[in-house]
Amino acid sequence: MARCSSCGSRFILPIHDPDRLLEWARTAPWHRLRRFVRKSGARGQSRSTIDQFVGIVERRRWQEQDRERYETARAKNQCVLTRRQKIWARSDRRMQRLRTLTDLRNLEPVEFERLVARLFSQQDEYMGTPVGGSGDDGIDVRIFTSDGALWAVAQCKRYGSRNRVSSSEIRDFAGAYMLSGAERGFFFTTGSFTHAARRTADAYKWLETYNGPRLVDYIATRDAQLDGLDGVPATQSRGIDSGKS
Repeated sequence: MARCSSCGSRFILPIHDPDRLLEWARTAPWHRLRRFVRKSGARGQSRSTIDQFVGIVERRRWQEQDRERYETARAKNQCVLTRRQKIWARSDRRMQRLRTLTDLRNLEPVEFERLVARLFSQQDEYMGTPVGGSGDDGIDVRIFTSDGALWAVAQCKRYGSRNRVSSSEIRDFAGAYMLSGAERGFFFTTGSFTHAARRTADAYKWLETYNGPRLVDYIATRDAQLDGLDGVPATQSRGIDSGKS
């Protein structure tokens, strides 16, 4: 914040250094960060920095809403669920029904992308964000770490039983991944991969692929849907593989 020497009014100065901007976004008081966003204080930054900044702001927003909800409930001597717990609770019944490939293939493409994002967000250390739309640059889901840094990107193909991911689709995603600046990449499909596609994917050590059966197996065997469900700490929950299989 700065103050005009002539009129005394306060105004926001943009932060040009990206590292300083992201560090400030993580620690600044929420009311100042919110005002900074409204005034487009991050204008002029690179797309990668903006993506990380948005991830931090969204996580801070959720934390602030959780804090306000908790304080209100505590004042009324009531129990309250966090925003994340409410989201998982609402989707829990439907998620439990998604046990077969038929269930997954009946989803709309955008629903499938949201499902994949949710699988990452159920892990306490990550937050999945669907991208969607025609301008997604070959990326359907972005996955951020708990501090708002972009960790991985994912491509989601809701295919039928006779549809297979080709090697050209893997190469296209590889190009999108390299432009994204992410550390890891994931390719999810409710169909299968051609032999050539598997061979191409194996050449990329950063890439993890999930065909229909493997994805269904993951959904069916995950240990927890909510943080601390049945007394299981989030760190013990089985998550999307972070290493090459």
